[in-house]
Amino acid sequence: MNLESPNVLKMLASTRLAEGLTHQELQSLGRTARFMEVPAGHILFREGEREDDVFLVFTGHVKISMKVPGRGDVTILTAGPGDLVGWSGCISDGIMTATATTTDVGRLIALSGKQLKQACDEDPQLGYVLMKRMAQVISRRLTSTRIQLLDLFSERGGTP
Repeated sequence: MNLESPNVLKMLASTRLAEGLTHQELQSLGRTARFMEVPAGHILFREGEREDDVFLVFTGHVKISMKVPGRGDVTILTAGPGDLVGWSGCISDGIMTATATTTDVGRLIALSGKQLKQACDEDPQLGYVLMKRMAQVISRRLTSTRIQLLDLFSERGGTP
């Protein structure tokens, strides 16, 4: 836990990610965390680059965009308070599949993917809870992507 930001643990405790965690599990999660205050337009990570951190949006919004041939950068999602972005840093090789940019001043909690994986390995119950929550995030993103695809194809008047 970043000692310069003594409220990180309190901030974490108030989020959906930490909901239902024991005090010990919350402490373990807190040891992976650091507070960030970032301006609008701050790039958290870029598509195709490696990133270890997983970001929990506390305040503000983060635009998730991808490069689309012939269309340039396309926003696929805007994450807000309580949302996780950059989960690839925790559950895969850390190669980002999109770019994340703050749209306004934001307060975030950066969780080290490496330290988070280690905490989950050391405490399988914590790992189970956190991976369940990340699976929920991934599921919501998949649903959002499907809806966007339906919109895309309805604009063209065709079907996939």
